[in-house]
Amino acid sequence: MNTKGKKYEDIAANVLNIKGYKIISRNFSCKLGEIDIIALKGGILHFIEVKGGKDTFGDPAYRVNYKKLEKIMKVGDFFISINKQLSFEEVQIDVISITDDGKINYYPSQRL
Repeated sequence: MNTKGKKYEDIAANVLNIKGYKIISRNFSCKLGEIDIIALKGGILHFIEVKGGKDTFGDPAYRVNYKKLEKIMKVGDFFISINKQLSFEEVQIDVISITDDGKINYYPSQRL
């Protein structure tokens, strides 16, 4: 990961902490792929993709496509399979975008 990517993820993690999320893992990776942030809040396990950069052509979150969501689902399934001690009622995929000028958008519960 480049230093800008880490900066965006640090900002996203701070926002999530302020909102009461408990960060379980950052940059969880396996042979299937990677999830930027995994967090728990209110019985929901969140798999969070962070996108940052210029918003010249729209919100950086637009770079999260069907293929990326599908990959997050596969990695998330693997994460759950090796972390059976985790207690949650529901799972969702969220996206957080951060523009270079500091605008933060949070998109909960992205669907395929």
